[in-house]
Amino acid sequence: MFRKENIFRCLVIFILVIMGSSCSQKVPLSKTKSASSSQTAIVQDNCTIQREKGYEYREKGRKYKVLTSSRGYKKKGIASWYGPNFNGQATACGEIYDMFDFTAAHKTLPMPSYLRVKNLKNGESVVVKVNDRGPFVSNRIIDLSYAAARKINMLEEGTAFVELVNITQSEAARTMTYGNTSNMEKARIARIVKSNSNKIYLQIGAFKEKNNALKLQQRISSEGIKNVYIKKSRIKRQALYRVHIGPITTIDRYDQIAHLLASLSLDMNLVTR
Repeated sequence: MFRKENIFRCLVIFILVIMGSSCSQKVPLSKTKSASSSQTAIVQDNCTIQREKGYEYREKGRKYKVLTSSRGYKKKGIASWYGPNFNGQATACGEIYDMFDFTAAHKTLPMPSYLRVKNLKNGESVVVKVNDRGPFVSNRIIDLSYAAARKINMLEEGTAFVELVNITQSEAARTMTYGNTSNMEKARIARIVKSNSNKIYLQIGAFKEKNNALKLQQRISSEGIKNVYIKKSRIKRQALYRVHIGPITTIDRYDQIAHLLASLSLDMNLVTR
């Protein structure tokens, strides 16, 4: 009897040790999973229409077959972009298209897929989530959102030679977390405009020499942009001539100016006065 009790006691202790060891192993796994979920939250798949990989569909009389995987996808071609006319409409996967998000339409990649899109003309790149179908135009391989097109400076020309490279969801999450500031910037502009009304301006240059400020003022005015001013200020007895555009009263006005100045490589900052 004594021996049986000892055996039973040892067995209980053994089980408790195993359970404790098991629990101690689950803690870091749980933390890892939580961190991973937090990291990828920005690119979570919100598609509500489930599509099977490898399915076929027809558009404008032509048949397209979706790839079974986007892994290893790499291709060069011509990109176009779509914006206000489609803003607020449902995408092919069920998400609502937001022109200020970094998304794209592709004819054959599974949804969602993640791509790094590089403008081969200027070297600028952007990471996008494929959540729509298109473009159904000859010699076009991708349709970028307004924000993505602006990021690689192709708004003015409308199209660009690009290279598409597939990346993982984790890599996309890391890039978008630190590089995708479109929505944050949009919200910041909205708050500044709302709180400052007619006091917000876009500063596009600051010079110690007034002649340099005048040259930039003339250059910007020649682009068809009105209300370009030079504001004189002093920093430690040093005169500084700032070139301002404004007042900026709406986000649409800001986007319009940013679009016109996209090809000039100016350092643009919002200021209030």
